[in-house]
Amino acid sequence: MMRAINWAVVGLCALVTAVSAAPTTSADGGPQKIIIDTDFNTIGDDGQVLAMAAQLHKSKMVDILGLTMVTGNQWLAQGVSDGLKAVERLGIEQDVGVYVGANEPLLHTYAAHQQEKKRFGNGTLYPGHEEQLVAPPDGFATHTTPRNRSAAQFIIDTVHAHPHEPSPPLTNLALALRLDPSIAPLLRGIVHMGGQLYAAGNAYNGAGEINWWLDPESARVVLRAPVPNKTLYPLDLTNTVPITNTTYDRIGGHEPATAFTTLFRDSKRWPYAYDAVALACLVDPSLRRDVRELYVDVSCEDDETYGKGLVWTEDPYPGTGLSTAASAVFAIDNDRFFEMYVDLLTRPILPTQN
Repeated sequence: MMRAINWAVVGLCALVTAVSAAPTTSADGGPQKIIIDTDFNTIGDDGQVLAMAAQLHKSKMVDILGLTMVTGNQWLAQGVSDGLKAVERLGIEQDVGVYVGANEPLLHTYAAHQQEKKRFGNGTLYPGHEEQLVAPPDGFATHTTPRNRSAAQFIIDTVHAHPHEPSPPLTNLALALRLDPSIAPLLRGIVHMGGQLYAAGNAYNGAGEINWWLDPESARVVLRAPVPNKTLYPLDLTNTVPITNTTYDRIGGHEPATAFTTLFRDSKRWPYAYDAVALACLVDPSLRRDVRELYVDVSCEDDETYGKGLVWTEDPYPGTGLSTAASAVFAIDNDRFFEMYVDLLTRPILPTQN
């Protein structure tokens, strides 16, 4: 469930007929320009988010500027390989570049994990072992390769080219903010599925949510950056949006089948919608039922609290610049969300409109 839309630089507009909200537009009146920053997997929540966003992109409701990759659900090389195939499968490879990002968290290396046995544990591919790459069921990408720029540099260049548009572990965005802090006020917003505020964690130490636990130092950089309009979709919310057998059957058994619904049918079942919730609420903010303005940070202490979300109703560090407010979403309209979810994931995979 880690990161997709993981601090993606995103903003999406209403598309499905059940949505009454007016489409969201970019500063120039065109489709919202988005970057999807993701620890990609073929059919999990990250793969589902890209499939949903691809439908919006093809209908010119959003403009996906790029897919930036990071280690999380899988090690980077496997995620990049799966992402390259996904853009081909969805017919958006000419429009949407895949950019290689951080292979390891900001501070903790794979070597440190080998010594401490606590930093990593997620994923199937370890650094330096690209011969272990596993093809998706429909094979590796046949003609698409990663773009030349790093993910962090692409984020920097894109934000400068498209200021005041809305903007996973959060390593790529943290690196971009460190390399060029001037991009912070140029972002229209950050949307992130990650963290836990009052709910229990799901990471290996039992304290934090797994995205933040994998790289809390990067999460802290992003949380404390002077970026406007931060919106968080924590475990407190996503734990209340389970994917039922009925929903799985509506997608996996949909006729006519598509390349995506076939993969969905044959894949392992994910218990919750996770990142797709954040995407849907960008598409239609009226889905949100309980939004609270809070001050949020993350523990970077090397103890049992590592990666745990910290939350206050008032600024805990007034005048220091160490804390900024965020909108945290705690509930959505589940029925309307799943109508959108099923609709976008079962649409025919049509050519991109010119």
